[in-house]
Amino acid sequence: MTSSRSRRITSVAALALTASSGVALVSAAGPAAADTPTPVPSNGYALSIAVAQPSIHPGDSDSVSGVLTQGGVVAAGDTVYLRARAAGKWHGHRIASATTGNDGSVSFTVTPKRTTHYRLIFRVPTATTPAPAPASAHSRVAAASKLATVHVLRDSTLSIRERTRHNGHARIMGQLRGSGHALERRKVELQERVAGSATWTTVKTRRTNRHGMVNFGVGAPSAPEEFQLVFTGGPNFNGCQSGVVTVG
Repeated sequence: MTSSRSRRITSVAALALTASSGVALVSAAGPAAADTPTPVPSNGYALSIAVAQPSIHPGDSDSVSGVLTQGGVVAAGDTVYLRARAAGKWHGHRIASATTGNDGSVSFTVTPKRTTHYRLIFRVPTATTPAPAPASAHSRVAAASKLATVHVLRDSTLSIRERTRHNGHARIMGQLRGSGHALERRKVELQERVAGSATWTTVKTRRTNRHGMVNFGVGAPSAPEEFQLVFTGGPNFNGCQSGVVTVG
């Protein structure tokens, strides 16, 4: 959960946006947000949300889409707003709007610079008493989707070193880092091959500790063998591999 220190109002990273309708939906999920609007009962409106890709590389675009329904029937010709909140920030901002198509769907193309949470909002006009302006000038949230998250992958690095004992047994060690920090609880593979071979084989897998460190023991080989460490990637980070060390 986001700490109280990080709950400061900041601007969301600039996004390149376009809007269209009729894009098929796929699954999406995301954590709760502090700026979650509280929908009021309004004729049974509901609003779904999905992202085309849960993770993208920096500079790539993604699609955020949803379907508006009223009483279980698709609602066409209504305006839906897209809100965005950068990961680690507490408040989001409205960044785009689009009109639902005949199938009740809307779609937005986004190009976030960092991992960002998105939410779709539908509002309906409401009158004020007394009314200082036309009722259309006032609105309330009739439907708010769940959050959908687009992860922007960052680069990672993986070091390696070996320590051979007098009996020929060795330890292969390394540290996984990303964005200047140690990455803990990430799976790292130990791969080996006969020296001069082109084929790597995964022999062991372990998770990094809180310092991003991983440690493997290997037996004394009968012929020189080469080893490398591999991180296949995961939420927020691209995969990487270490250099190569020789044992024996």
